[in-house]
Amino acid sequence: MTTVFNAMARSSKANGGHPLIAVIGHPNEGKSSVLSTLTEDDSVVVNDYPGETTHCQYFPVNLAGETVLELVDTPGFQNPQRILDWMRDSGKTDDELLRACLDTFENDPVFHHDCQLLQPLADGAAVIYVVDCSRPLLAVDQAEMEILRLVNKPRMAVINFKDNDRDYLPDWEQAFRRHFNVIREFNAHQARFPERLALLETLKAIQQSWEPQLNKAIAAFEHNWQQRRQQVAEQILDYLEFALQLTIEQKVSASGLSGSGSGGSGSSGLSGLGGLLGSTSQAQKASNEQATEQALGHYQKAIAEREQSLFGSIRQLYLHNHFNLTLPAQSVLHQDLFAETTWEVLGLTRKQVLLAAAGMGAGVGVTLEAAVGGLSAGLFATAGALIGGGSAWFLGAELTRVKIKAIPLGGARVTVGPSKNPQFPVVLLDRALLFYREIASHSHGNRTDTVADAGNQSVLRDVASEQQRQLLKLANTLAEGKATDKDREALASLILSWLEQLV
Repeated sequence: MTTVFNAMARSSKANGGHPLIAVIGHPNEGKSSVLSTLTEDDSVVVNDYPGETTHCQYFPVNLAGETVLELVDTPGFQNPQRILDWMRDSGKTDDELLRACLDTFENDPVFHHDCQLLQPLADGAAVIYVVDCSRPLLAVDQAEMEILRLVNKPRMAVINFKDNDRDYLPDWEQAFRRHFNVIREFNAHQARFPERLALLETLKAIQQSWEPQLNKAIAAFEHNWQQRRQQVAEQILDYLEFALQLTIEQKVSASGLSGSGSGGSGSSGLSGLGGLLGSTSQAQKASNEQATEQALGHYQKAIAEREQSLFGSIRQLYLHNHFNLTLPAQSVLHQDLFAETTWEVLGLTRKQVLLAAAGMGAGVGVTLEAAVGGLSAGLFATAGALIGGGSAWFLGAELTRVKIKAIPLGGARVTVGPSKNPQFPVVLLDRALLFYREIASHSHGNRTDTVADAGNQSVLRDVASEQQRQLLKLANTLAEGKATDKDREALASLILSWLEQLV
């Protein structure tokens, strides 16, 4: 995937015909958060300390080698009242006023920030003026807005609330109407992809001649976003195929554990451990149990590591590269994949699995045995429980198949996998979809672990029953290694449809 935005630091650059937008505002008003969210760039410095931005940083949007849009992060105003007083006394207007102001103050270190933020306007930039309207309107705010009115550039006011206090909004709106062409609310901490596009659409209203270029930029964003979704769907499909076909083998000698396990794809018989161990010695039973538990540990670790690799790829696709984004504390994704809580919260209900599997027809090979017994706290951590357990949320005889087979010259070989439990692919996919929702909906300007409308319940319990049946059927075909290109395309399309609904 080609990154749409490329950040560059520079002093100034003449506008080459594409829209140039300067993001301007008082220090600590959220302008860097707005720009970080719009550009999906978490390298933009965002914190609660005013004055962190000291130089302009430019973010061009490139499409087919052509820059179609450029955003500029600017320092905050430092001396707006003194600048305004000079402008009023100068007798100049518009570009002449702006150029004279820069000539007057550019070599004075006291006015360094002010000249930095005004320079893009001299280069032809329009203005996004970001303010936090949850605080009172001050004289310094009036001075900033009046400066922007006097230099007479296309301009839009963006209201970025830091909290939900709207008591001061009427005063701000009255001031905005005197100084700006367009007024728009934009929560940089919660804005998802549609809200970002809507803000770009609004920019057309402040400079009509930019409409063709802005349309190009918006089209580039939409195409890029769809490409990323498709890549996520394909990566999830590859992950499911790996997990559903995974087998682990562990060699056991007559005197104890003698081999280190290996992984591969294939199938093995379905068996309970107790019957297999009935005719062996106590020492051999202990060795077999040890090998079985170790093989199951390798099996779980291999799938968990592949899941983490998938999650890392999704983070990278959505450009969360610099800020250490963590999931909300209440997220079920903090639970281990094989934890009891995971299997209680995610996957389909017993009724949904039975109905979906019943509609798949005969010969599918899905185990539909009703679960027996309850779940112990350590169910997914011990080999014995994995082999023989079950619960109301866990349909099928076991999580995965275990076979212990004698080998020539003594000893035995433990084979774990592949899983035939119909819940297994559903839980894996549920976790992947939840992780995608958390990452793709997290605004880059939000440097906390708060995710808008975060949820922890199963995504797949709420999809249409026909889609549930289709998922189980295609997952079973994938697990058996019989999936055709058409089957893979159908499953990827199904996953893509759920990704589109989530964000």
